Amino acid sequence: MEARSPATVKVMTKPRIAILCVTHGRRDMVRQCLESCSRQDYPNKEAVVIINPSDAAAEEAVKAAFSGVKVIRTHRNLGFFPALNLALANTEAEFVMIVDDDAWFIDDDALSTLMAEFESNSRLGAVTCNLEGPTETPISGGDEYIQVFTTGFTMMPRLVVTEWVDYFPDMFFRSAGETFLCTQLWEQGRPVKRLERVRMFHALAAKGRYTRDWHFFGIRSQVLCTLMREPLALLFPSLLSKFLKSFAQSVTRGEPGIWCHAWLSAFTLAGEALKYRRPVSMRTRYLLSRLGAEKVTNLDAIPEWHSLPVNQELKPR
Repeated sequence: MEARSPATVKVMTKPRIAILCVTHGRRDMVRQCLESCSRQDYPNKEAVVIINPSDAAAEEAVKAAFSGVKVIRTHRNLGFFPALNLALANTEAEFVMIVDDDAWFIDDDALSTLMAEFESNSRLGAVTCNLEGPTETPISGGDEYIQVFTTGFTMMPRLVVTEWVDYFPDMFFRSAGETFLCTQLWEQGRPVKRLERVRMFHALAAKGRYTRDWHFFGIRSQVLCTLMREPLALLFPSLLSKFLKSFAQSVTRGEPGIWCHAWLSAFTLAGEALKYRRPVSMRTRYLLSRLGAEKVTNLDAIPEWHSLPVNQELKPR
């Protein structure tokens, strides 16, 4: 038999996506969420679920919904962002897809479509979904670039937390962690984008959402995030503006006690927040203002974008 030279076969493996979910007392919804994740046609995926705190019934639902899921239990409610950090530390996947436990994918090609966006533009910092639901207003008119993603519906390279920016500060119990990440991504010239065609349904479950806590952590997180990211020239005006606006809102809601508690708590954490201080440039601040004021579908048409270091080699922090 004539000998044949060995052929070199190159196997192309899709990057691994870790689906990360923090669940808190919503076993029926988290099961629906993970079932929609398991149906995704993307071939190389895993799931890491933080049951926060430990709940045997929720664990059973999670395991039934996604085969081979990695379940991590906590002894108490750590808060959303500290628990999410725990999930991030327990995967080595190249990309992470963060999903809220009360949301689910509408289409089975969502992960594939999100990943294709990164494959077509390696500079992207994060890509998020178009939301439908009782309190959501879906976008129309094409994909758009946004100031900040909503964490529970977003895919990003794991490098965002390991090299480019950092993990979410643990002092953000349930809000503002995404603002911390996104401002730094834009500062580095890494866009944040929302895709119109990738849809998730957000049920906005009432269980686990307490109005008092939401208002308290909302005020505190805004103050802490201001300390971390605002340029020095805007730091004190921004704090004063938040002080006055949050006071007026709290009085209107009949919650001056929550306002006092939130600001006092923020001041006690100010020293820790300043350790994370990484103020963005004024050029990034102008760009973020533009993104918040109008729908931007083409960054090349935005003057503020051209002043960012988009033509320089991207480097880790």
